[in-house]
Amino acid sequence: MKIHDVVIVGGGHNGLACAGYLGRAGLDVLVLERKGMVGGSSVTEETWPGYQISSAAYVSSLMPPQVVSELELERFGYRVTILDPDYWVPYPDGTSLTLWGDVQKTAEEIARYSKKDAESYIEFDKYFARVGQMLKDLLFVIPPNLALRDLAQWLSLGGKVRHWSASEIAELVRLFTISGADFLDEWFEDDRVKGALGTQTIMGAWCGPMSPGSAYVLLHHWIGEINGHAGAWGWVHGGMGAVARSLADSARSAGATIREASPVHRVVVEGGRATGVELEDGSIVRARQVISNAHPVTTYLDLIGEENLSDDVLRSIRRYRTRSGSVKVNFGLGELPKPTAWKGATPGTPHMGILAISPSLEYLERAWDDAKYGRCSEHPYIEAIFPTAIEPGLAPEGKHIGLCFTQFGPYDLADGSWETEREVYGQSIIRTLDEYCPGFSDSVEHMEVLAPPDIEERFGLIGGSITQGEMAVDQMFCFRPIPGYADYRTPIDGLYMCGGGTHPGGGVTGVPGRNCARVVGNDRKWGRLKFWRR
Repeated sequence: MKIHDVVIVGGGHNGLACAGYLGRAGLDVLVLERKGMVGGSSVTEETWPGYQISSAAYVSSLMPPQVVSELELERFGYRVTILDPDYWVPYPDGTSLTLWGDVQKTAEEIARYSKKDAESYIEFDKYFARVGQMLKDLLFVIPPNLALRDLAQWLSLGGKVRHWSASEIAELVRLFTISGADFLDEWFEDDRVKGALGTQTIMGAWCGPMSPGSAYVLLHHWIGEINGHAGAWGWVHGGMGAVARSLADSARSAGATIREASPVHRVVVEGGRATGVELEDGSIVRARQVISNAHPVTTYLDLIGEENLSDDVLRSIRRYRTRSGSVKVNFGLGELPKPTAWKGATPGTPHMGILAISPSLEYLERAWDDAKYGRCSEHPYIEAIFPTAIEPGLAPEGKHIGLCFTQFGPYDLADGSWETEREVYGQSIIRTLDEYCPGFSDSVEHMEVLAPPDIEERFGLIGGSITQGEMAVDQMFCFRPIPGYADYRTPIDGLYMCGGGTHPGGGVTGVPGRNCARVVGNDRKWGRLKFWRR
């Protein structure tokens, strides 16, 4: 029986990135994907005839240029257009605020509401550039575990961040603990400005802008980069499936093999070591090392199995929080929306960036208040993009696509079920957009609502969490996914993890895949003493 160097469970974007790096290192790599297409949540699907829909993930920002360059993704068709403006936010009174990629231009916009806030925004941008760089310093670090055996790694980490000042470290810690609302209150006075900037305090998170720790969520989404433009969001031509295709082609060019429609049932554990995987059809695939791109809960409880884990590990993984209130609503449209607050041509500014319904922090907090008690938000947060304004060929001639990331719709509803609430929730999104874009409801020809249970079922994201687990201080860096195993290794020798449930967390980054490949390569070169895992 053939023995592969590495078998990767799951062809999500991090699994593909990991395969690309390991293939370039000369290893025999096999990727096993349960679905008939790779990409995980980075897919483009023909949801309705002629409509190419980015069903789950829909914009790009967090993939570092190093990953794009090292895996030669542009050679394999990866092309991104910056969404400009970053956000276009309409208000009930018919006014709007545009957050541009250009700091000075945004400050001029904000000055229409508050000259003080305009001046603050320039300093705010500098602040985030500085603190964001601290997070970038940690992106490619293998997190040391909280153990004496990892003392050398902690000392090495200290060398990498020795340029951090005490005040900068204090600021980073503070951002992990205070609310986004408190943080924005320190900088701005106008509710409309805070509402526009507050969108990213809740993105993909199970919290409101007034929840402790939500300030970090804002920071996490501030460290992205597109084509050298810091903090920008981008549309990947061909949809998010093009990210997966470029990663897959890159991996294949490096010698990796990818098998679709090959669901893995379990990791084969013999003598405390992973020696391969068993597929759902009962066949065994042998490998010297196994990597899971699956969710941490799936990896530990389903692929490894409780019988192979200690009580401490089981306790840790069972309390890993992976909740979500994110609902993706995809539309096929007869025409682009025409916002009351927009007097220009169509397509125009509202259609070329992200249109966000976030008039104030209070609006966002009230949306969260509903979710806390198991109700769908009466007035949900919505951010929408219209990719056909950039790439018309994604829809039939004369038609358009609207992709809406919305919050909140709880995984577990206090009353009723998602079987009936999908349509109700979708109609609430249409109704809300109608308030700001009269006639939007008349343009809707198709609608798809993906609630948290749907996101879990289709993409393997437990609880519907788009980040493979909450991005909270106790589930980050040396604690992600669980204490003692933050270095991409697991309690099983020869078994590793490379998904968004590892450092640095969720988003389409490829970084967990890159970091895991380094660890796997190091372990192959020098070996790993078994007593280190005790």
